[in-house]
Amino acid sequence: MSRSAKPTMTPSELVAVYQALDRAQAIIEFDLEGRVLTANDNFLRLFGYDLDEVVGKHHRIFCEPSYVQTPEYAQFWQKLGRGEYHAAEFKRLAKKGDAIWLRASYNPVFDEDGKPVKVVKFASDVTAATLQNAEYEGKVRAIDRVQAVIEFDLEGRVLTANENFLNIFGYGIEEVVGRHHRIFCEPGYAKTPEYAEFWQKLGRGEYDSGEFKRIGKDGTEVWLQASYNPILDAEGKPLKVVKFASDVTAAKLQNAEYEGKVRAIDRAQAVIEFDLEGTVLTANENFLHIFGYDLDEVVGKHHRIFCEPSYVETLAYAEFWQKLGRGEYDHGEFKRIGKDGTEIWLQASYNPIFDVEGRPLKVVKFASDITTEVEKRSLALLEMSTPVTKIWEGVLFAPIVGIVDSKRAVDIMSKALSTIEDSRAQTLVLDISGVAVVDTAVANHLIKIAKAAVLMGCKTIISGMSPAIAQTIAELGIDLGSIHTTATIETALRETITASAPSGRGRGA
Repeated sequence: MSRSAKPTMTPSELVAVYQALDRAQAIIEFDLEGRVLTANDNFLRLFGYDLDEVVGKHHRIFCEPSYVQTPEYAQFWQKLGRGEYHAAEFKRLAKKGDAIWLRASYNPVFDEDGKPVKVVKFASDVTAATLQNAEYEGKVRAIDRVQAVIEFDLEGRVLTANENFLNIFGYGIEEVVGRHHRIFCEPGYAKTPEYAEFWQKLGRGEYDSGEFKRIGKDGTEVWLQASYNPILDAEGKPLKVVKFASDVTAAKLQNAEYEGKVRAIDRAQAVIEFDLEGTVLTANENFLHIFGYDLDEVVGKHHRIFCEPSYVETLAYAEFWQKLGRGEYDHGEFKRIGKDGTEIWLQASYNPIFDVEGRPLKVVKFASDITTEVEKRSLALLEMSTPVTKIWEGVLFAPIVGIVDSKRAVDIMSKALSTIEDSRAQTLVLDISGVAVVDTAVANHLIKIAKAAVLMGCKTIISGMSPAIAQTIAELGIDLGSIHTTATIETALRETITASAPSGRGRGA
């Protein structure tokens, strides 16, 4: 056989080949006008027809109506009628109207004179793969619209980049294609072993992601949240690297500013963090130094370790943490207790921290130690003392203003008892409307002063009794006995006038 001779098949071999194709593929035959001559079972099952439903019908029954009206469709059959071969992927319609995608070839069959006599179509159903690819393509297009995308070969040279990427860096496409990735990096970093290993890793098909600092065309700093994704061929070998990125420069700079401010606050103030129940999460050195604890002594403990035991049992304390748990802010001056039991005063704010949906996550407390300042104020008040004044015969008036601690309570009691004895007063009015803070200790001090006056035979009226003070006294379970209380000074004075009038010590005496 000469070198140019083609191998031939016997008739039986040709029949065997056709039978193999018939088992594996969908086959349909048309005349040169496009009318169906016959179709095999694979084709009929795929499209949902019986043979008698298609024989004699035109090929257009398998096509979308809009397509068969086009010049393109007419030219398609003219080309086949001239004996020209055609192969591609085709969208066709099944009997029920479902879309079917075929990878098919239209093969003209010739007679002994070389004239086309019919067309045989061999087809494979690729609907599932086509739909899957369409989904992938849709996702890629969606990503391309919203993200910066750039492709590299395995050495790091740019293959292409989308508009989003080019806009972020200020380049035109012709300025980056063929250039190495290092044009987007700081020169110092691009020369490091770390950078070389980065591309070796990608070249091996390993994925990488994170925040990356890059440099724009004009030298500006660009921060990207990005992933480098090796693309593999059918055998699992890496072909190229596709990078998907979002520009987070603005957020990065803003976060850096926030972090700087937080660090500045951390250096200047005592900071402690709690969960919404009041359990300590962490505390800075300033806070620990003020209270005398180490970090491991407070983490996991409740805020109550910094408070007086009598206070943490009150309804007010429970409501304090309920309020913070709801995300409500609180601030003011707070009396707290150090590890060694010493009294500490803080100017502080309790700041709920929220998640992205506005739900409270934790509470951060920023505080300044004002213990010395409070002690100075207390000493000033002690020096100023509390006047116990005779306002008319038999009636003394003692306005209490500011902070009441044990030292001041002793001073007030001493002056009140001394004045009662000297003036032989029958009534003492203690006004507490100017008391800055009323807690358990303060309430006890006030009651002791009043009861001491009663023991001297002097009726005692406490005026300025607010709802909060009344609640504290009630929670303590203190028996006021003969001590009378009023909400205002006016009410207390009116009662003393009424009580003293019959004895002739009123205004008309």
